[in-house]
Amino acid sequence: MEQIQDGTGKGYTAKVDRENKLEVTSVSTPVEEAESLKGFSYNINTGIITLTNATKTPVLYIKNNEDYDLIIGTLIYQTGASTGGSGNILVDIVRNPTAGTIVSNATAVEMNINRNFGSSRNLAVNAYKGATGNTMTDGAKAFESILATATQRIAVSTGAIIMPKGSSIGINITPPTGNTTMQVEFALACYIKEKV
Repeated sequence: MEQIQDGTGKGYTAKVDRENKLEVTSVSTPVEEAESLKGFSYNINTGIITLTNATKTPVLYIKNNEDYDLIIGTLIYQTGASTGGSGNILVDIVRNPTAGTIVSNATAVEMNINRNFGSSRNLAVNAYKGATGNTMTDGAKAFESILATATQRIAVSTGAIIMPKGSSIGINITPPTGNTTMQVEFALACYIKEKV
């Protein structure tokens, strides 16, 4: 007869019922929450950016420098009212952009914080915010959203965007036609997935 025993040396054995099912107690935790508990979950946020024309503008660039995959689960778009603008707002998510003044200017995002406030672990990324007149080049458009011209906050659940070491993501926004002033803010919720 074979028995399943614990590895601590205390002599506990596993219980099997009369239908040959192993009796267990389990706790199911979403992956993102589990990574937060370990100090591997982060919030990256541009802070408020004021756009002063209606030209496509890069607002966020992130390059993963971690040895682990960076997983993005949620993108957050916040737009304020437009002065002079009418029509829709376009938001593009760009896969693997590599250059442009958003990269060379290297203006750090306002927030790059660990969501476990008891953890001192920092996220190893290049995280830059853009401004009117900035550029972002290369890469390919991965997603596009059409937003109404209005004050709003939209959380877009992406499922899981996987960013291996060295890959990057960018966000462009095109304000409504005629815009002269509009405040925007972009953020993302992400976590590091440790290799097993």
